[in-house]
Amino acid sequence: MRWLYTLPLVALVGFAGLGVIQLFDGHKPTFERISRDAPDTVFQPLYGEDEIVFSQLAGADPIIVNLWASWCTPCLAEHPLLMDLSAAYPGRVHGLLFEDTPENGLAFLERHGNPFTSVAMDPDGQGGLEFGLTGVPETFIISPAGEIIFHLRGQMTPDDLPDLQAAMDTPTS
Repeated sequence: MRWLYTLPLVALVGFAGLGVIQLFDGHKPTFERISRDAPDTVFQPLYGEDEIVFSQLAGADPIIVNLWASWCTPCLAEHPLLMDLSAAYPGRVHGLLFEDTPENGLAFLERHGNPFTSVAMDPDGQGGLEFGLTGVPETFIISPAGEIIFHLRGQMTPDDLPDLQAAMDTPTS
């Protein structure tokens, strides 16, 4: 009968073990198309003269919108991958400078390279919230119809590239 007293402890250790396994399981789900409207917010450009409305930027193909900041260490870490995506998808990678100054954003791009066709400014963070941002960096793919079809939370890693590319290469109709 004493073993009955240890049963709750064994169950607790078992559940804790499952929790640890889930916590350290780095596997992210493969690309699954989501669909929600991209915000129609009008942003001021970091450079250039034309206002930017991401929901209207996609032509015949989806676009990538990366929300970043010069003060964001994970943004710096993922920056080489954005440079690679920019080379793979010319003219289709855009940025939203989140809660940062134009001077800092331009200095960051000058120092590390500019993968973006256009960069919008979001000095108060409201635009990021309209996207559904939980914290920079985050990456969204917007279809030609103005729908967010992919949302990558957090820092992009090489393991994320197949899912990003699948979303970019998936027919939108």
